[in-house]
Amino acid sequence: MGRKNVSRTKNRNYRRKMREYNTRSRLFNGNVRSPGEFIFGWALILAYIVGMWIFLMNLGLNKRDYVQAELVYEGSYCKEDCIVLTLSGEEYKAWASLCDLDGLYALKVGERLLVITAKNELVSVQYKGKVLLSQDDTENDDKEGKRLASLGLGITAAAWLVYVAVSVYVMCNAERFPRLIKLFVKPSYLTRPPKK
Repeated sequence: MGRKNVSRTKNRNYRRKMREYNTRSRLFNGNVRSPGEFIFGWALILAYIVGMWIFLMNLGLNKRDYVQAELVYEGSYCKEDCIVLTLSGEEYKAWASLCDLDGLYALKVGERLLVITAKNELVSVQYKGKVLLSQDDTENDDKEGKRLASLGLGITAAAWLVYVAVSVYVMCNAERFPRLIKLFVKPSYLTRPPKK
């Protein structure tokens, strides 16, 4: 009678373990509970990096926003690295390093300037055929800024993908890296506690 109970208990325990094993996710070799949360978090952070890149690319100058007009000069002042010109009642700014400051300061109130603007920024300023702000210089400066932003976000995305790849490898081989797994996963998320 005792042997039958022992045999039934072993069979029952085996079936319970197999049920638990079969319900475990196959992702990460079943070492992690709720692997979808990790994948969702990784994808969310990567989507944030890509979204930031798209935002920064649309933030700068865009040729469809260019407006060419003849505006009346009303004054100017410096603000940090920019120079702000008041033209026909509106304020427009440009990088002071790209402008011919001597030519701008020589302007008198009421003089007419041929300008190209985009989103309240000056792209080009001409006065009587003299270029006070070159369109090429402005566009090159904008392209350089976008290139640096793309490079920085590209490096960030690459570093994130390396982190994800290392995380996946360590999670799939949790028994081989018992100390390293603690850096990537809380012990409560592990299906088997790591060895010390």
